[in-house]
Amino acid sequence: MLSLQQGQRLSQQLAPAVRQSIRMLAMNLPELRQEIVHEIGVNPIIEDIEQTLERPLDDAVSKNSERVESYDAMMPEDEAVPSVNPGEEAVERRQRFFDNQVVEETLQEHLEMQVPVSDIPSEDHALAEMLIGNVNDDGYFTGSIPDIVMVSGESESHVLRVLAAIGRLDPIGCGARNLRECLLAQMEKLDDSPWEDEVRSLIEGHLEDIAAGNEAKILKSLGITHEDYQKALQELRTLDPKPGRAYIGSSDPNRIVKPEVHAVRVNGRWTAEVDDRSLPDIRISPKYIKMLESPSTPKETKEYLRERLAAAHLLVEAIEHREETIRAIAQEIFDRQPGFFESGLKGLRPLTMLEVAEKVGVHPTTVSRTVNDKYVSTPRGTVELRRFFTQGIETTDGEVVTKEAVHDALKALVDAEDKRHPLSDEALAAKLKEQGYPVARRTVAKYRGMLGIPGTPERRSR
Repeated sequence: MLSLQQGQRLSQQLAPAVRQSIRMLAMNLPELRQEIVHEIGVNPIIEDIEQTLERPLDDAVSKNSERVESYDAMMPEDEAVPSVNPGEEAVERRQRFFDNQVVEETLQEHLEMQVPVSDIPSEDHALAEMLIGNVNDDGYFTGSIPDIVMVSGESESHVLRVLAAIGRLDPIGCGARNLRECLLAQMEKLDDSPWEDEVRSLIEGHLEDIAAGNEAKILKSLGITHEDYQKALQELRTLDPKPGRAYIGSSDPNRIVKPEVHAVRVNGRWTAEVDDRSLPDIRISPKYIKMLESPSTPKETKEYLRERLAAAHLLVEAIEHREETIRAIAQEIFDRQPGFFESGLKGLRPLTMLEVAEKVGVHPTTVSRTVNDKYVSTPRGTVELRRFFTQGIETTDGEVVTKEAVHDALKALVDAEDKRHPLSDEALAAKLKEQGYPVARRTVAKYRGMLGIPGTPERRSR
């Protein structure tokens, strides 16, 4: 039976300007440039970058520029329109635009760029570059380990450790020899997931069963329900089976990586500077300004032009807000991670997005949008802003250390063990606890896999 009911409901909606700012904040530099070019194309009051750009948008626009009635007061009829020489300025602006176009980066170039700032020792950089040269466009290692061992003169275990270190670079999982290794390298993304153990079990022993649809076999083996399996499968699908496909030679050939933030040392402090030189200039067409000022212009036309002018001002404000947000968050990251500028990624301290958000005065989701797919140019190389955030582990002394510190301790234990009687994961966990790192056996197994350290039977010398 159908009926009509009357009621009240309270809802909150974001203003168009706020929605535009949020959307632009999530864009990387090439996406923002494309968005601005699109706006120039659909808004006739903004001069196209290929034309003469003569009148800059007034920086003293009121924050309430969306109120169309304010524009009559902003543009008195006796205001003169400035005139400039179109030829020389247009040529200079076009040249600056083309000079700032960036070259697409290959996956191999992107990985090699990170090696100097990674935890890979300097003496292994040549070996790392050799291994990266054997990584295909999907991110998988396709070379021969025995050949690498013969050419480099290093042991197989040493080569595998460096290959595992490459898998921790951005994008995570590159350098894996198969799908299983690739997905296991990305498991740290699921550290906070309640289905981490189930996902790990699926990767280690049931990838073929998943592909074949043998759900009954999986449920019996893992001792879980159908609902639990579906949830674990959903988490598994958040991992990328082809982490290298975002770069040249893959399904998205237009992927561009360009640093948007530059770390500049000023008076002993590393300062964040946002680079907007490659963005098109936003200029107002004097032709339409004259139409707005002319008494003979129809009222409907004036209303439309004021609406378009308001849109242009909102666009400028959104770009400026985005730039200031990126600068503020990047600056807070620099201030909290001075060790990076001395030691690279291994000098990072534990840092969460919530800490930065509280200091800057924004929501943690704003920090997440800001650092995603944004890169910073530093003396230690070009690094994604997201890499500055690391999870911490509290020691028995109450000190918080990064995972990398535990990784170093674990590698030291394995290097010093008796190769005839190598330590089990349980024994390694006990020794780490003695050193002040209270980690579980399964955590040791996870870190060991991330570092490319074989299991106990493989490490035993015969």
